[in-house]
Amino acid sequence: MKNYKEFLNDLGARESGGNYKAFNKYGYAGKYQMGEAALIDAGYYKKPSGKYNNDWSGIFTGRDGVKSIQDFLNNPTAQENAQIIFKKKQWRYLKAVGANHFVGKIINGYVITQSGLLAAAHLKGAGSVSKYLKSNGKIIEKDGFGTSVESYLRKFSNYDVKELCN
Repeated sequence: MKNYKEFLNDLGARESGGNYKAFNKYGYAGKYQMGEAALIDAGYYKKPSGKYNNDWSGIFTGRDGVKSIQDFLNNPTAQENAQIIFKKKQWRYLKAVGANHFVGKIINGYVITQSGLLAAAHLKGAGSVSKYLKSNGKIIEKDGFGTSVESYLRKFSNYDVKELCN
């Protein structure tokens, strides 16, 4: 079984080809294609309006020296740190919606794992993961590129991510 560092590396490879400077048409940034809400959760960004549309009109906190979206794109260490913080917070969100109770269960022929849940939440959020789980795999949401929650649950199922899920 692969470890959490391999999980993060593989997730970054899937999201951006491992490109720290990647910026997609929806405004997601960096190796992990993080948006405004993710960087708020990680403590790198603030946006008073509460509308997270990835226009980057908010204020960066200066964490890890990041004071702009360009700073973030140019700072691999900040991106790695932000992703670890974000994944730990995502696990708390997944637990809050009861997703952790599905670990070990089989849905649509696939075993639900912590790492699969984290990856699926990365794609569409804990709410979409919860819909999938509670519908027993009948509600399968997709991102703007057509990638499904189920595909991430499956692709990222074989990692030991206990360091991110404590």
